[in-house]
Amino acid sequence: MKGDDEYGHATIMKPKNLRESMSGTWFGSDFCRYINNETYYDKNRNITKETWYYRSGEIVDDYTYTYDSLGRLINERSTDKYSTTNKKNIYKGPSKKIKFIEYRSKWENEPAKIYFGNREFYGPFLETKFDTLSKTDSIFAVTDFIWKKVGENSFQEGKDSIFRKKLCQVNFYDNEFQIKESKFFDYKIDRYNKKLFQSGYMKYERDSLGRIKKETQIQDDKYHYFVLEKDGKYREEIKDGGYASTSSIIYEYYNDGNLKTKTHFYQGNISNQIQFVYKHNQIEKLFYLDTWGKNKEDLKPTEVIFKYKFDKQRNWTEIIKNVNGKDLYKWIRKIEYWEK
Repeated sequence: MKGDDEYGHATIMKPKNLRESMSGTWFGSDFCRYINNETYYDKNRNITKETWYYRSGEIVDDYTYTYDSLGRLINERSTDKYSTTNKKNIYKGPSKKIKFIEYRSKWENEPAKIYFGNREFYGPFLETKFDTLSKTDSIFAVTDFIWKKVGENSFQEGKDSIFRKKLCQVNFYDNEFQIKESKFFDYKIDRYNKKLFQSGYMKYERDSLGRIKKETQIQDDKYHYFVLEKDGKYREEIKDGGYASTSSIIYEYYNDGNLKTKTHFYQGNISNQIQFVYKHNQIEKLFYLDTWGKNKEDLKPTEVIFKYKFDKQRNWTEIIKNVNGKDLYKWIRKIEYWEK
């Protein structure tokens, strides 16, 4: 795709995103992402330093992390050739929940900027209410978010002096108290701060062991809005104009619990399917079928084989990804161990 670089398309260049992007494509597709990093750990397996590189050897970002005696992250520093940022986490007593954050940033040729905020208000406080008779769990966001009108048809995000409860999710449970359905609501869609918009509806089916065997996302051809009445109940308003769609994922498992197949359906047709084969609890092979832009008579799964090399501690140091009989990609790790 135009605009791609070696780390992929539209990837936020943060360690968590880069690792997930690489792992997801490497073990779940017939192609490959790029990854190039050097990571250091302390004896408690906390990451203390990591450096991410481009193919040229130029540094993407350099990170250092500091922990306190309780193992809590208290300082994160990142640098690149344009800027330096430093994030300090402040906790309340022995709690592991961050209370305050001090954020310092310095861009080249610009004065340093300092931000200090209450971490608890970065996201809304969530309140749950479980009804034992109907086996439903209602989740509310306690928020001061509102839309402010700044023109005839213009609005901007703002904060109110009053916090209000906004319904954001309802879970429906079966007799085993496992979630069988979920409805999701968005309180930021309505510019007049009066309605909730139903943004999603999921259904789950489980096997005899409680594992999800099918999850289905359903969207009908309506828009569903909910207005809070004085008695505390929501009145539903339905409008035409939506686009009906159904997408689902079906999971199959081996007897040992490992995932066997993962099949995506859209509008009742297979979108893609992955079948996994394991050896010594490692993914040895996968069959990847993608129907995008293909005729049914042309459908044929891609066979992907993973060839491993291990060190004396049985950690892999090299994986070759073979696609349809060709060695196309190689992932190499150099591991140094702490002495006991």
